[in-house]
Order: sequence, then C-alpha cells, then structure tokens
Amino acid sequence: MNRYELALVQYRKGLEVNSRNTNFRRQEAFNLNRLGRVDEAIVKIENLLLDTPQDGEAISILGRIYKEMWVESWKWVKQTDTRLKTAFDSYHWLLRAVDTYMKGFRVDLNQTYPGVNALTLSTMLVELAAKYEDPKSPDPQILWVRNNLNDLRGSLTFALETIIDSGRADYWTLVSMAELKVLTAKSVQEVVRAYRRALTASRRNTFFLNSSLAQLEMIKSLELRTEFVEAGIDVIQEELRRMRKDEGETHKRNGKTKKESHSDHKGYIFLFTGYMINNMQKKGGHFPPDKEHDIQNAIRAVLNKYDAGPDDIAVTTGMDAGSEIIFVESCVERGVPVQAYFPFAEALYVRDFVSPGGEQWVERFYKMRNHPLVDEFYQPDQVGLPREGDNVHERNNRWALYSALGRGIDKVRLIALWDGKSDVDEDLDVYLVKHMVDLMRDTGGMVEQINPTKLVLAAMEDKLEPPAGVVSKKRLKKPSAPKKPRVKKK
Repeated sequence: MNRYELALVQYRKGLEVNSRNTNFRRQEAFNLNRLGRVDEAIVKIENLLLDTPQDGEAISILGRIYKEMWVESWKWVKQTDTRLKTAFDSYHWLLRAVDTYMKGFRVDLNQTYPGVNALTLSTMLVELAAKYEDPKSPDPQILWVRNNLNDLRGSLTFALETIIDSGRADYWTLVSMAELKVLTAKSVQEVVRAYRRALTASRRNTFFLNSSLAQLEMIKSLELRTEFVEAGIDVIQEELRRMRKDEGETHKRNGKTKKESHSDHKGYIFLFTGYMINNMQKKGGHFPPDKEHDIQNAIRAVLNKYDAGPDDIAVTTGMDAGSEIIFVESCVERGVPVQAYFPFAEALYVRDFVSPGGEQWVERFYKMRNHPLVDEFYQPDQVGLPREGDNVHERNNRWALYSALGRGIDKVRLIALWDGKSDVDEDLDVYLVKHMVDLMRDTGGMVEQINPTKLVLAAMEDKLEPPAGVVSKKRLKKPSAPKKPRVKKK
C-alpha cells in the first residue's frame, strides 16, 4: 500500500485502546521508520524490547532500521568505486545491523529471516573490508564477523533445510534459502531453481516478490556475486511480468496505454462504497430492486459533475450485487479505468456477495470482471493473509482507500450510497459502508453522498401512472362541446 502515514494513524488508534499490544507497538515503530522518523522509531522499538526482550520480530525491525540507515549512506553515489568506498566508510551502521540481526536469530533459530539478513550483511562487510580495510590495523569487530561467518552459514543452512524437509516451509523460508544460494552456490542454476521453488509458495503476492527483489538489488549495487544475483532478479521479474499479464508489453486502453492512463496525475480518483441490493441474506433493506434505475442515475450524476473520463481512476472494495456493479458499469461506459479490491478469492466472493442477488447479477459481475478497463486485486495474493483477529473486510476498506491516495487526498472523491445514519448496524454490508465513510473523513477527504432513503421518498412522492384500464381522476377532463363549423359568408 505504501501509505505509511495512514497506517501509523490506524496503529496509534489501536494503541489508544490497548497500549500494551505488541503488534501495534512493532508496527508503530516500523511505519515511523518508513516515514523517515528514524530516531523516534528506534526509541519506540527499544522501549518495546525493554518490556519483551525476547521479541524476535521487534529485534528484526530494529535490525532493518540499522540496515536501512547504512544503505541510505551510500546508495545515492553513482560512481561504482566511490559507492563501494562510501559503503565501507559507514560500516559502523552495518556492524550494528549485523549484531542486531544475530540477536534476533539466536532468539529463535527457526525464524530464519534475521539469520539470512545477518549472513547477507556479514558477507558484504567481509567483502568490503577485503578491499578497503587496512590489513595492518584490522577492526576487531570486523574480524569477529569474518571468523563467525562459516558458523553462521552452517547453522542457517541446517535450520532452513530442517524446516523445508518437514514440509512446513512458507515463502520466506524458501526465499531465504534462495538468498543463501546467491551467496554460496557454485552454479547459477542452483539459484534459479531455489527462487523458482520459492515462487510456488508466494501465492502470487506482489509485496513478497518486490521485497525479495529489493534485497537482491541492494546486493547487486555493491557488485557482490553479480552473476548469481542477476539470476535471482531475472526469475522474480519474469514472475512479476506474468502476473501483470503483459510479458513486457503495455496494454492499450482507449487509445492510451495503461501505463500512461495511470501515471497521469491530472484526473480524479473516485472511490466507491455502497449497499448491496436487497436479498434474502441481508438484514437491511437499503436498496429495493425497483430503485436500481434511480440509484444508477444518481451515480451517473456524480460522475457527470466531475466530467469523469479516461484520465480518472475508479476504485471499489469489490463488485457486489448492487451499487458496486452499477458503479463499475457506469465508469466503464465513460472509459474510466477501474481497480476492484476484493477481500478474498473470487469464488468465495461471488458466493457471498454476488449470487444472493440472483443469476443476472452473477452474469453482470463476470461481464465487468472480463472488461479490459477493469483490474482485480485479491487481498490474499497482494498483501497476504490477515493476522489473527484482524477483520478482513475492514482491512479491505483500508487497502482500497490507501490505494486510492496515489494522486493525493485532494484528488480523491468518495462516492457513498449511504443513508447518513451513524448507528451501529448488525448488517455487514451496512456496517462496511459506514466504516468506509468514517475512514475517509478521518483521512480528511471529500464525500459525495447519495442517500437511498431520499431517492425512495422522492419516488413515492412522484405521480404514479394508474393501472391499465383505470383513468386517474386528476386526468379526467370535462368533454368540451363540439365546435360548430364556421360558415364563410359569401
């Protein structure tokens, strides 16, 4: 999502409710670091470690902070030799990162993430020291890292192989083994096989793949085992291209390439939330089927107000049977690209949020899903599974909102089919609409409300057509006497 300032706000709200929640405290420090507030992040994570000194995740976050401080000191240097020398000159931060990651690995040898980072950074330090350190006056700490390298490599290899052989390996375990191969393999094919095996556990999660890619790019920038590093990069980039369905080509949309449409920052981003159509599984009755035309016209009126077109982007929290599908249909009619964010896999979503409306809604769903202007993003694939206790639907709302902020909050308009009530409702659909409105207001954005209650009342006040064969009294007129024909005088 990369909206760290918003994530920080949400985690701090959680800490207001439960100030001792270790996950919230970890994430507060993590997001502070991503926002460049490094000193504050270190203070937060060190305070957490005073309370829970064996918290391996917190130790790893601290190690990451020190690693990024080191990388920031040299990554801006363009000339290769100067960049390598600058990286060595700031090795005090590199030593701090290695030491911190080593502590995290010792806490739990089954958590290999800090171990592989310790090994990677140790290898970098040893290689840089071989080039730039004065052999007559070696740093004792660098000497300790060099002497510890073989033992670390052996224990990490054993830990990774044990987990993999047990059948319990997740993506991070497999990609840690792949990174180990980058540092130790004698054949490039060993690296290729290791990364391809890791892909089988990635669940096509772009966050996972981009994280691994960034690690390889860091190693490459210091020209460490370049051939092996590039082999890993090629495997990951090939998979990312497959996931984007472009194989190196750019899809054209409406005479513009997809890339051009999404990078044009002149247009608006229309985020949408709204009610499902009434059905047997819903507790609320906010969307009577006979009001579909009125709701459709109201949505179109808002899009007309902003002259929505190909330079804009539409974002939804799915395509349920009801207002979301209507919104997507209205957008593609105008050439507006749509990004639909789903809380879980397609089959489960269709079963719970589309099929209850009837088969005609299922047909409309697949028609929009297959439309060239519509891109779908599934939460488990893109951002991973939620933590235990997280509400997957609230998380989906946040994901869609943060994704809509790419052009800035001033360019976002939340179009909400919402009755304006603040009461807590047991109906999930009604609750999530209110939740999205609250998120938008907390973020400081603008809400274009469509009140379905007012649409219904307006329709009730309209003059209804009488049934067939019945003449309305209001329309009865007294028959006028036939006019006598004028006789023209001769």
